[in-house]
Parts: sequence; C-alpha cells; structure tokens
Amino acid sequence: MIQLLFYFVMVMIVALFRYLLFDAVDPELLGAAFLFPVGALVLYVLTKHFQKKERAYVPKDVKGWSFYHLQRSFAVPKPLFEGDQKRGYLKRYYESKGRFIIGEMVSSNWYVSMEIKVDGDLYQVKWYRERWFSRQEHWEIVRNGELIGQARTLVDLRRIAKLKEVIEFHIGNRTLQTAANTVTNTVTSTITVTSGEAAIGKLKRNHIVSNVSAMEVRNRDHEAMVALILHHFYFK
Repeated sequence: MIQLLFYFVMVMIVALFRYLLFDAVDPELLGAAFLFPVGALVLYVLTKHFQKKERAYVPKDVKGWSFYHLQRSFAVPKPLFEGDQKRGYLKRYYESKGRFIIGEMVSSNWYVSMEIKVDGDLYQVKWYRERWFSRQEHWEIVRNGELIGQARTLVDLRRIAKLKEVIEFHIGNRTLQTAANTVTNTVTSTITVTSGEAAIGKLKRNHIVSNVSAMEVRNRDHEAMVALILHHFYFK
C-alpha cells in the first residue's frame, strides 16, 4: 500500500517536471498515476477485511496450538489457541513509524519484532542489527519485562548451499535452533525447533490451502513456541 502511494508521488513529480521544463502535459501519464492511489485504497479495504478474519479466528479440528495468518506486516493481534481454548495472542510491531514505512517499501521481513502473550507470560522479541552491512539479524528476547535471551539468524555459504533457513536462540542456559527448507517454504515447509539433538516442536500449515498455522511443542514449551513464531514471521 505504501509502495503504491510512493509510486503515485514519483509519477506526479515526473509529470510536474515535464510541465515545468517542456510545458507539456501527458494525460495518459496522469491517468496512470491515479491508478496507484486507487490500488492503495483497495489494498487498505482488503487489509481491514483480513484483520477482521484474523481476529475472529476460532480453530476447527485443530488439537494443538494454532493461529490464523493472512498478513504479517500490520500490527494487529492474532489470537493464539490451544485446541479450542484461547491462550493468548501474537502480533508484529515496529519500534517507529519510520521503520514501518521502510519495511513496507523495501521488504516485509525487515525490522521483524514480535509481541507474544501465552497465558500470563508476555514475550517481546526485539529486532536489532549489530552491523548495518551484515546479513545476520539479531533479536533480544524479553519475558515480562526481563531480558532472558537473544537470537540471531545463521547465514553462511554452507547453509545457503543446503537451502536452509536457521535461527539460533540462547535463552537462559538453553540453546534452541529453528530450521526450515527454503525450497518448499511457500506452501508445505515445516519449521522445526530443536534443543541440542532433540526435536521439541514444529510449525506448519494445518492444510495446504489453509492460512491456519499449527504448532506442536513438548510440555507447552513457551520459549520453543516463541522461536517457531519468530521464524515463521521472519522467513515466511
């Protein structure tokens, strides 16, 4: 939506320069320019519709944890269920309006910060970058206002060659890793989370044509859930 408005402004600037320099007005250019705000309005209406669907989600025949995910850019809480019991919510947020605008203009996985509430625990996963020209992304993990860990993407030639997405988490005295295959990430990819060599959870679409994301984790492991959700929003 913001991209379309940006394109509208750019085309109008070009049209203004043409008029000032050449005393020429291009009706076709102006007509095309106004298609951008019309498209932005349509996207805005669709976004509001998607927000209502996400907020109204109630799982059907999903035994584990689940949430309904139609869009990942806008900071609207998505209810988090275990079976048919609402247990919390998750949402993406931006530290500033500037980051929101840049993220929308460049890439929807820029500045991914998350707020996740499970039962009585509120987790904040705060994005930061140690070096501006690094391919690695970093996050601080805060639970109920207390810093409990950090996370970072693991991007290197070996993993790129294996077509793997990986995030490593250090939470307390635990090290977790989430991983997924980049080849199938658009539809059927399963995100796994491991502690050492042990698989402790996974996240995947509930159905190939569904927007419901379903999670299974051992012992209601909240940190494993946070790890899976961050991976889902950053890479998917």
